[in-house]
Amino acid sequence: MSLPRVVPPLPDGATMALWPLAALGAGRDAGAGARTDAPIYMSRGKWLHPLFELLDLLESGPPTRSTVDPNPRRAIDAAGELFLRDRVIGKAAAFLILRAGIRHAWADLVSDGALAVFAANGASLGGDERVPAIDCMTEELLRGVDDPDRAWTLLSARRRP
Repeated sequence: MSLPRVVPPLPDGATMALWPLAALGAGRDAGAGARTDAPIYMSRGKWLHPLFELLDLLESGPPTRSTVDPNPRRAIDAAGELFLRDRVIGKAAAFLILRAGIRHAWADLVSDGALAVFAANGASLGGDERVPAIDCMTEELLRGVDDPDRAWTLLSARRRP
């Protein structure tokens, strides 16, 4: 599968959102007026925190409650291939998105480093605007880093709870 032909907008106030790729008509022309279902997960967080929170959710194991669970983990598990929509995807975000098992993403702004990470992993990334690098310390920290495990170590050390 490839990127959807119609990329959904981020919901009001969201900085990142996640949809089942199949629900977006990937590889088909869904048409300019295509309806997009609500995302199965979204965040209003800043920096890389939405991705760290998503990874925490995915790595926490299955939900333990037997009643209706507001945790989106069940929907994420059932979704199959996922599509992530973000405002900015730099090299750091690219490593975290791929670590989450997401291989299709789009952002308003993408860096050359992020595009290279996705391409090296056979994943698809698109964006409205492309820049050589995101102007932030995290992008600079990962300059020259190509190993996902090394990137994870460096990013985990920078994460603030």
